[in-house]
Amino acid sequence: SIPKAVALLGIGRSNLRLVAVDDQFRMRPDALQAAIAADRAAGRNPIAIVATVGTIVSGAIDPLPEIADVAGREDLWLHVDGAYGVLAALALPERLNSLALADSLSLDAHKWLYQPLDCGCLLHRHPDIARKTFSHSDDYVGLLSQDPTEGFAFFEESFELSRRFRALKLWLSLQYHGRRAFRDAIAEDLRHARLLAEAVEAHPELELLAPVALSAVCCRHRAKDNRAILRRVNARGRVYLSNATVRDQFALRACFVNHRTTDGNVLEIVSEVIAAAGEVND
Repeated sequence: SIPKAVALLGIGRSNLRLVAVDDQFRMRPDALQAAIAADRAAGRNPIAIVATVGTIVSGAIDPLPEIADVAGREDLWLHVDGAYGVLAALALPERLNSLALADSLSLDAHKWLYQPLDCGCLLHRHPDIARKTFSHSDDYVGLLSQDPTEGFAFFEESFELSRRFRALKLWLSLQYHGRRAFRDAIAEDLRHARLLAEAVEAHPELELLAPVALSAVCCRHRAKDNRAILRRVNARGRVYLSNATVRDQFALRACFVNHRTTDGNVLEIVSEVIAAAGEVND
């Protein structure tokens, strides 16, 4: 999504810098600082940092306080891509309170607020900058909002014009169930991920391939063809797994974002992987 956004903005993908990560797949602040320094030395002008809360593979969370320090020193915009993971802040507020340091934040309610596709959201802490950026003239600003304290209507300047009322389903869900129901459901998903990780570590034929930061679990069978195992697991139809590549190894990936998941469903993943491995040739 980040290279796509850079291309759509006209910045050019060649101007996107990928920053090295640590052994837990989190952005390294020292590598970030070095990349900024290298660009400045080459006469380039860094403009923004994109940190991630909940990477798509392992759910890793970048060290936001340290990254925010770099952004402050270098006078750079800090955007947090929280499409999947940022909603864990409902269940883990003490772990993600540094989200308040971001200038902007994106999230997808259809991922961890249990909404149907497609429902995304952008949170922006600088409405004055938004108006200046997206408005064509001072008169146009006045048309959008007579009161400068009011929010900015981003839908007037987005790539889409006609669209459905996506926010209605989320608003109704929050009004009907209340925030506590979502907080409790997310906490259960986090617990289910830890339960699966423990079950994997307890089984001699399986191994974890990445730390479990949120609700994604990446593992593999130590001896069998994991691609064949994945095909067989999904063909059996009892559980469904996706895949990922972790340190050049093919991983079986389970991600818990369903409020109906039970402990039995979680433990069945291990039994299904072992059963599928028994049906796969060495």
